Amino acid sequence: MTEYDANKEFFLSPKMKMSDLVNSNPDLLNILDRFGIRLGFGEDSVEQCCRKQDKDAFTFLMICRIAAYGGYLPGSSELDKVKVADLTGFLRSSHDSYQDAWLPELESKIDVVLSGRPDAQKKVISEFFVKFKDELHKHFEMEEKKIFPSLDAIGKKGKGARRIFKEEHDNIGEKIQDLINLLLKYLPYGNPDTCVTVLLTHLFFLKKDLATHSRIEDCLILPLLKGWESHE
Repeated sequence: MTEYDANKEFFLSPKMKMSDLVNSNPDLLNILDRFGIRLGFGEDSVEQCCRKQDKDAFTFLMICRIAAYGGYLPGSSELDKVKVADLTGFLRSSHDSYQDAWLPELESKIDVVLSGRPDAQKKVISEFFVKFKDELHKHFEMEEKKIFPSLDAIGKKGKGARRIFKEEHDNIGEKIQDLINLLLKYLPYGNPDTCVTVLLTHLFFLKKDLATHSRIEDCLILPLLKGWESHE
């Protein structure tokens, strides 16, 4: 992860081409998808692309900076400019992406790897995956029931009491790493197994992507909720 340099004002500028943004960091493709920006944007700049697709370029670029630069933290003046409806839309779409696409794909790859293996090996790997999936679902459910309604209220400038939610993120990364270690260290292989390599690659990328998702939430959700409470 590259360190953010606040002096590079040109970096991730709304004037840069959207295609250049993606080429500079292909991991941002997931951000585009979850933010609701569709491909086929030609030579449009980030600003033009967001405007045409009714998205807020400032909020989009802030999320991209958090995802791409480990040292970047938005200041209070930047948080004041966030379009909360676009942020919550992005977070809800991220949850859907994990639950409707990433987890089923991961499960299908695990099924291929376990096919024909002894029942004991299948049981260990399957149980780890089920625990990981359950924890992820619980974490998403907590956010959707408790945190997102508060963000929605901020976006609508509604009134009423709001809590600051300080629940720690479940340590999902550790659960994924446990599964990775099982596959790397303890599942015996007679020959090189391309299916296992594909599964491990998928797991490493999912671990990285979930860490980025958690960082986006940490950098934006709690500061916004705290700022709202301080003004009540």
